[in-house]
Amino acid sequence: MSSFFSAIGDFFTNFPWEGLFSVARVVFIVLDVLLFIAFCLALWKGWGFRPDLEMNFRGRIKEGEKKKAFPVDRVRVKGYWEKIKKDAESAPPHSMKLGVIAADNLVDSVLQTIGLPGEHMADRLQGLDLEELETLEDLWRAHKIRNQLVHTPGFEISEKEGRTMLDTYEAFLKELGALG
Repeated sequence: MSSFFSAIGDFFTNFPWEGLFSVARVVFIVLDVLLFIAFCLALWKGWGFRPDLEMNFRGRIKEGEKKKAFPVDRVRVKGYWEKIKKDAESAPPHSMKLGVIAADNLVDSVLQTIGLPGEHMADRLQGLDLEELETLEDLWRAHKIRNQLVHTPGFEISEKEGRTMLDTYEAFLKELGALG
């Protein structure tokens, strides 16, 4: 039994460890270089998919602090907004009602995208500060009328009211920086 252990000891002491470590070192260096190249390629290819936005809420940024960027795609928001306005103008007042509902949904999706918590839009709006956003109070009114449009049978708005509400949603999106 002791000869078995001495044979194992001789194997480990006489094994050419330096050569094995040299080969392993070269293999890992090559793998590191390949992984670094793959990372750079992925970064280069993925750069075009990053969000194009630097929205900031006024009042939250103090001197010396970095601005907080929010992941909202301005081009997509602008495209949706243009479609909402075009559709709302097509055959008022019914189309205006649908436009107001669509505008409310767009604002809600922007609020969700920037990370405001809440189950409903009203919950998300409560997370904002009235002093921070000038259009927030008007948005609350527009959202309440939108809720009446959706939940109250026979509730209608005039074309003028619809345009005012759409202007409110547009002003809010512009103030957030989601609509240029």
